[in-house]
Amino acid sequence: MAEKRVICTVCGLPRGIGRGNAWHPNGVITATYPPHIRGTLYDVDELNTLFPAISKRIGFDITRLVIEGKRNDGRRYADSLIRNRTEQGKGAAPLDIYSLISHFSAYWGLGLSEITEYEEGERLTLSVTNPYSDPMCRGDWSGVFEAVEKKRGEASWRDEDVRDVMDIVAVAGEPELETRIEQEVELGIPFKEEGDLQYRYCSECGVPLEISHQFKWDADRSLVVEVISGKRFMLHNTNGIVAVLRVLREELGAEIDRMITEISRIYASDYYSHLLEGSSMDAELMKFPLRSWGRVARLHHRDGGYRVRVVNPYCAPVVAGRLWGLTEAFTERDFALAGVDEDEGALDVALSPA
Repeated sequence: MAEKRVICTVCGLPRGIGRGNAWHPNGVITATYPPHIRGTLYDVDELNTLFPAISKRIGFDITRLVIEGKRNDGRRYADSLIRNRTEQGKGAAPLDIYSLISHFSAYWGLGLSEITEYEEGERLTLSVTNPYSDPMCRGDWSGVFEAVEKKRGEASWRDEDVRDVMDIVAVAGEPELETRIEQEVELGIPFKEEGDLQYRYCSECGVPLEISHQFKWDADRSLVVEVISGKRFMLHNTNGIVAVLRVLREELGAEIDRMITEISRIYASDYYSHLLEGSSMDAELMKFPLRSWGRVARLHHRDGGYRVRVVNPYCAPVVAGRLWGLTEAFTERDFALAGVDEDEGALDVALSPA
């Protein structure tokens, strides 16, 4: 059974969320400790729609790339955790690290993971409840295993139909693919420091109070649910998912960005069409920086279309698609994507009447 989490008495969120993360005036969430990795509040359904849809459109399964991107991200995070604990004179025994990752994962909404079997250097078995994603969850734990055991870990569900027990076993690696994806993960997500966003922070845990208004955060079940939509969300590192998209761009060319944007547009149009009575275009755009999606710095309505500038988008193709679908839903009109311009730390999206 999962341990009871310490809850903030002011805002009702798990107190670990505020201790481990910082919301910045530039519209970015980062970890509070080095190397201050960027995090994003993801719509779980959007992620679980995106990668299968890409596979369907290009004609082959990209599950392996998703797993590899997340494996390297998981390894990088666990390496950082081990290094920090060692420098602080704290224990970094394998079971301690696995337990910490399980603890953090519950807070972040990734799922509950309980260690049931462990053979040093060879095998780790977990009982898993409410995993946020099949390939990404497998990638996360493969990377953690590799960081701890210094051997590549291969994760699989013991029963593909039930998916409540995961085995991670030591296997030989594929150095060429791993090196390429690791290079992409290490690039990180560039972002601009400037920003003047102001939040009302919880006096006890330090999380923006608006987060506690938007989400029901149940760490005991590892479920983060958006109040207005009932959708599941989770807080996770940004680098691994973006690394997968970068590798896809390298393999398939620049057209993959347009494909991702179109998939995200379809998802967002449906998502926001269900919020028309309870929200507005402006209200939804104001949520972007709180979720580390980016800060909407400029919005112009001109000649029947829109031009939007987002500073610090977490993933330009996905954010562009969400803006496209959001605009269509709240205006109840169709638009064509007239332009997407991306430079370091900024995204410009132009929509014209269809």
